[in-house]
Amino acid sequence: MITETQASTALIAAKDLTFAYAEEPVLRDIFLNFQAGEFTGVIGPNGSGKSTLLKLIGGILPSPSETVFFKNRELSRYKKKELAVSIAWIPQDKQMAFSFKVIDIVLMGRHPYLSPLSFEGEDDYRIAQEAMKQTQVLEFAHRSFNEISGGEKQRVMIASAISQKPEVMLLDEPTSALDIKYQIEILSILKQLNEQENKSLILAMHDLHLASKFCKRLVLLKEGRVFCEGPPAEVLKKEILEEVYEVKVKIFQDDEDGSLLVVPERS
Repeated sequence: MITETQASTALIAAKDLTFAYAEEPVLRDIFLNFQAGEFTGVIGPNGSGKSTLLKLIGGILPSPSETVFFKNRELSRYKKKELAVSIAWIPQDKQMAFSFKVIDIVLMGRHPYLSPLSFEGEDDYRIAQEAMKQTQVLEFAHRSFNEISGGEKQRVMIASAISQKPEVMLLDEPTSALDIKYQIEILSILKQLNEQENKSLILAMHDLHLASKFCKRLVLLKEGRVFCEGPPAEVLKKEILEEVYEVKVKIFQDDEDGSLLVVPERS
């Protein structure tokens, strides 16, 4: 549980957050804080509430009164445009109903800065091009978004978020359904943003090894509650994972970077 002092200095804080889509709560009694510059992975079994938590702290879903705060101010008190300048949301579903070009998707990150009926200017295009260079998608700029690969789509979505110039980026399963090459590429881009630009990152993740390798802090959910949180070495312990995931595991440590590989034991 977080203290009042920790919550008051947090970039994002959840205080006694409980949320339900219907009668049964999806999240229960959540007390969490996310400090500026953190690279946090939210992990847990399917249905534990990872995506819902990210949507609530990002303002995608309306949170109950006095439960979610951004810079010590209740999230609901921010105007949508004001919040969009500070927090970028990258969903798991990346399909577009219309055939936008990649450059158009990236320029969508500039919309919070535009007045109604105005168009992107030179600065907006320059920022978008820089973001595409940073994510190595500039060569796809004039291709249809729906025609490129899954890994390329994810890099485009990150470029759009970068062009938004947010303080926080929330990503729901950013490496889901990607091969290992794209997984490493995506997470390496995010690591660079965190280390070089002090970007605050909060990711919902399934892969425990990649979470251990790239995240500085993990939040482990079980049945909608925070089971534990802390550095990967403190969270990814045999007894903790076996209780949460209900499967026997073995844990191996990478000698080079200290990351942890979690392997289920044979039944």
